[in-house]
Amino acid sequence: MKFYPYWWEDYKPYHFQNCSINNQTYDLVIIGAGYTGICAAQESVSKNLKTLLIDQNALGEGASTRSAGMVSGGLNFGKKVDLFKEYGDQMAVDFIKESIDSYRFLEDRVNGYHSEVKFQKTGRLVLAHSKKKLEALRKKIDLLNRLTNLKLDFLKNIDHEISNDYYKGGMLVHDAASIHPSLFYKFLLDKALNCKLDIFSPCKLLSHKKIENYHIVNTTEGIVKTKFLLFATNGYSEKEIGKENYNIIGVPSYIAVTNEIGTEAISKVMPKLRMYSDTKNDLFYFRPTPDHKRLLFGAFPVWAYQKESSRFVESFFYKNISRILPSLNNFKINYIWGGKVGVTFNTLPHVKNEKNKLYVFGCNGSGVALMPYLGYKSISLITKKTNSPIIITKINSKKNYFKKIISFLLPVLGIYYRKKEEIENKFF
Repeated sequence: MKFYPYWWEDYKPYHFQNCSINNQTYDLVIIGAGYTGICAAQESVSKNLKTLLIDQNALGEGASTRSAGMVSGGLNFGKKVDLFKEYGDQMAVDFIKESIDSYRFLEDRVNGYHSEVKFQKTGRLVLAHSKKKLEALRKKIDLLNRLTNLKLDFLKNIDHEISNDYYKGGMLVHDAASIHPSLFYKFLLDKALNCKLDIFSPCKLLSHKKIENYHIVNTTEGIVKTKFLLFATNGYSEKEIGKENYNIIGVPSYIAVTNEIGTEAISKVMPKLRMYSDTKNDLFYFRPTPDHKRLLFGAFPVWAYQKESSRFVESFFYKNISRILPSLNNFKINYIWGGKVGVTFNTLPHVKNEKNKLYVFGCNGSGVALMPYLGYKSISLITKKTNSPIIITKINSKKNYFKKIISFLLPVLGIYYRKKEEIENKFF
């Protein structure tokens, strides 16, 4: 058993330094070198801003190279919030449309490089775990088809998509794709390395304060002065970034990848070779690997971090893969790894410029498309003096100062959701 991402077999994150940063002055310092940070840095340099990108770990070692590589836009935007009730019809539609733009942005970015990043236009099927959720999906499809250009179909019968007795139907999203998240990160990093960008990894933020027109940034590699500071730490945000840390929590998610079971076996259980996820809070998400020879299956087994090597997590995956895909026989699990999903307390992305400090986080499970886009767009908050063209900046952030307690209680919350949704599946 290997306890690191399957994706790292093709590209493994590494430490990199191309500068000396102590006592240096920059236009912009970016904390966090994932999808968000790397795209923000590339755009910043293109606007002739002297830019430093730092990360406390290897470049891309966090969620960016640990995800399932499922790409869609607008699908899960505000999944726990009634956008129309809270923001009004027009603003809600604008939010959703901008989220859809993130998918188009990624599609345009990798155009001509599909094979390099294993980009495949697969479509995505969102599976209802109860009849009640299936009805909710039907209403969502009607709404989004009326208001947006998303291509959504309601499927009451899914026998031709996936064969099991667990799911009750689903929502098919045609404008969705799969990607190799680690090779996609390498693709973005290679472009950034061709720019005049200073990078230092590992380099941890220790503290920061503003003196006159500059932020004084204290790191493990020394003191840096900068006009602007951008936090792109997402689910790995800690108290060092300031009070905005209380707007986001890193929810532990785990992924297992099987041995090579062959394209015939994969096609039997997933004949359309799509991306799949379900409607539970304690959700499952799964897909074939890019070569269609293995199954990738994601879940929240324990709602606690760094438990990938535990026997409970391993047995959880064996049990639930067999339950959800019962025709998959004689498989073995070769990889299990974990990571943190950046979830905001209102389940909406967070983009903000406060006194020349920028915050960009809150993928809420849709980060492969959304976070590169928001990183790229965030630089407009620096370079343009007029009102921001980013509609998402109008989202109200919601802090929760009980973050530590909530993090501690996550395993209990996970048990609650699991029991609740098992009942829903059987009776509702």
